[in-house]
Amino acid sequence: MFQRSIPKCLYVMLPLFALTGHAQAAGCQFSVNYQKEGGLSGWPARVQNSSDAKLRSAYENDTCYYVKGEHGGGTVPPGAASDKHVTVSRSGVACHVFKKSSTLPPGSYNPTTCF
Repeated sequence: MFQRSIPKCLYVMLPLFALTGHAQAAGCQFSVNYQKEGGLSGWPARVQNSSDAKLRSAYENDTCYYVKGEHGGGTVPPGAASDKHVTVSRSGVACHVFKKSSTLPPGSYNPTTCF
């Protein structure tokens, strides 16, 4: 009895697994050249709360791409906690989203530079 039901179950389940596709992080997709570095843990919410209105819009429309996970370096914008940031692109423009400084008022956007 079980010998026949297992293949039937697999026959039904296989298309369901095929529909899931690859993982997507929140509202941004992974670029083909994505570099993991320190990863994205906690970063999707920061990208969603970016000080750059166009990036927030791209996040909502699933048209942004994660280029590089958490890493340091570069110029630190006002209001950023440190040089740690992620690189995200929107419409071919690279944006660097930083963690907020604890001195910023509640409800502030995450400091972001785009060029």
